[in-house]
Amino acid sequence: MIEDPLSLFQASLEGNDSGTAILVINCIEKTYEILLKNSIFRKLETEFDLPCFLKNKIKQNDFTTEIIYKIDGKILETSFGNFEFNDGSENKQYSKFFIRDITIKQKQEEEIAWRLRFELGVASSIQILIQKSSIRESLPQALYQLLYFTEMDSLFFLKNISTDESQKFEIWVNERKSTEYPLLPEKFKSLDWKEVGLNRWIHKLKKGKIIYLKKDNALTKEKWYFDESKAETILLIPVKFEKQFLGIMGFQKYKPNFVIHHENLLIYQTVSRWLGLFVQRDLDLTELNRYKSTLESLILERTLALSRTKEELERAYKAKTDFLTHVSHELRTPLNSIIGFSKLIQLPEDDLTGKEYLHYIYSGGTRLLKMINEILNLMKIESGQLKLQISEFKPEEIAKQSLELIQPQARAKGMEIRFFPPIQSENIRSDSGKIQQILLNLLSNAIKYGDHSYVEFHCEWSESDVHYTVRDFGPGISEEDQSRIFHSFTRLNEDGKIEGTGLGLSISQGLAEKLGGNIELSSHLGEGSTFTLKIPKNIK
Repeated sequence: MIEDPLSLFQASLEGNDSGTAILVINCIEKTYEILLKNSIFRKLETEFDLPCFLKNKIKQNDFTTEIIYKIDGKILETSFGNFEFNDGSENKQYSKFFIRDITIKQKQEEEIAWRLRFELGVASSIQILIQKSSIRESLPQALYQLLYFTEMDSLFFLKNISTDESQKFEIWVNERKSTEYPLLPEKFKSLDWKEVGLNRWIHKLKKGKIIYLKKDNALTKEKWYFDESKAETILLIPVKFEKQFLGIMGFQKYKPNFVIHHENLLIYQTVSRWLGLFVQRDLDLTELNRYKSTLESLILERTLALSRTKEELERAYKAKTDFLTHVSHELRTPLNSIIGFSKLIQLPEDDLTGKEYLHYIYSGGTRLLKMINEILNLMKIESGQLKLQISEFKPEEIAKQSLELIQPQARAKGMEIRFFPPIQSENIRSDSGKIQQILLNLLSNAIKYGDHSYVEFHCEWSESDVHYTVRDFGPGISEEDQSRIFHSFTRLNEDGKIEGTGLGLSISQGLAEKLGGNIELSSHLGEGSTFTLKIPKNIK
């Protein structure tokens, strides 16, 4: 006796928290019929054009999982599952179809990722300020690093130079993510904010309150600011030291309909506190220099105080480095277990959802492990703990080994790597493992950012040096971006389509310098980029 498919489905529906339906598909006519669906499915099927969606899927014989991003912000996940039932017809196929609302889950993951990036940006910025003696020189670079870990388009710092008669500011930092965004006009440093209708802003900022304002909500007398700066949304944060108003940190967004959540506003506000400390330190140094000739005792006292502050900051930096190294090592052990067990777990063939979640665990774990390893490498380079393994080898052999390792990535993108070996061949003395690490990073970047059908890879001699050259035919890099491409945590692509932490080139340059060489970049917009690794024949 043939079992009733509806009864079978009713039994499989127990405990299912997804929108689920059972379909009978005509494999010849490419049509379908919904035999049964649960209450969750009835609710979710109205969220999009389900008939058209299923018709296209069945017509194309495409039963893969698909994510639907709706205009109203909802995110739906659709998938198919096997439903074994044989009614004697060769043309019919039974299948389960699932719809899940993963909006909250997706937003939570994005929020965690955003907070992690922001914390990395803060750590990178503080590291720059600690290492440089001049705040005025290092502050633009430090805040530029911070900007790239936020969702904002531009950032500025206005130093307060107000008097009893006027409210004026000096532009210390004026940075943007891309040249397509305008900078704050220079005329702002000569404006008296009290006279141009921004009294309300000054009053709130001096009281320690932030200003989060959209163009449409601004007062009539304040709209000129948005017209001049071209911004759609502004976030102004007071920078104070104790009770002294030192200036304004400003973030701007040029795209409309942008929203900053309340909890993220508080995170932005915390940045202004450590900025006030560094700005005040710069003011103290300026004051000391001004009175140097007549106030020797005061200079000595302040110098000792600043030395203690510097020692405390250096200890804090060392503690941060030790902490990152320790935590990274502690994280790697459980991560390796998670990655290993996710590969060992065996699930039934029809448990597609479980296998999908296992894939998420494995891919997420490997990405996080790669980031931790990169941080460890960076810490070793910066602390001078990197050790070299010197041996003799032919440079083209390392190039060929690197090609074999990078081929899967190239094939996945449908790209060819054209290798040009050296005319002559002789041994060099260096660290082959470090050279291969650099080459893999350069080749990987060329594949990721290239938009041509091939990448060129040259290995050649130049007097006593070996040159490895990787050339891609991608969009190229502007002169402005070339000046910072080797900085830590620098990423030129911020659309989220290409993964990475922005550490690869920084680590590669550090390794090259440790080997007695360096990496040079030649690039023009629209013509691609060429990275050349120069290594001496015999390491000193």
